[in-house]
Amino acid sequence: FDLAYSGSGENGMIWALGLVSTLPSATRSDLGGGQWALGPEVLIGKVTEKYVLGAFPNHQWDVAGWGDSSVNLTTCQIFATILPGGGWNFGSSPIMTYNWETEDWTVPLNFTFGKTVVLGDTPWKFSAEINYYVEQPDAFGPEWMVGLNFTPVVENVFARFFK
Repeated sequence: FDLAYSGSGENGMIWALGLVSTLPSATRSDLGGGQWALGPEVLIGKVTEKYVLGAFPNHQWDVAGWGDSSVNLTTCQIFATILPGGGWNFGSSPIMTYNWETEDWTVPLNFTFGKTVVLGDTPWKFSAEINYYVEQPDAFGPEWMVGLNFTPVVENVFARFFK
């Protein structure tokens, strides 16, 4: 999960500064490291009527836990989305990681497309993505990933506290 403070400018620039954390949620010790991780995150980007561009890097270190493994992980999501109109979007938003403990990269090639529609009174974003991993940490790392997303667009109730 993350907690960030963000802002935007009249020129379409967006930014955020915050903290990102990972909780140990594995149901078996051989499926997870048993570590709580915490670190900084930053976002910088630009939004226009025709595109959205930006980068969203973060870094986490282990801060507590019971496992023997250490967490020292950098993650960066680079995003570029074209908005041709009519609710359609397409682009790329790969999430790349570097594990400083094992010196391993995870690097996907990513393509995503979607459409936003209004069902009843609620806008929904339906999208699909495909990733091909050109670099993965080991023989058990992913080679392909296909994702389908169905996202309601809802009001951020916390935003009213910062107006």
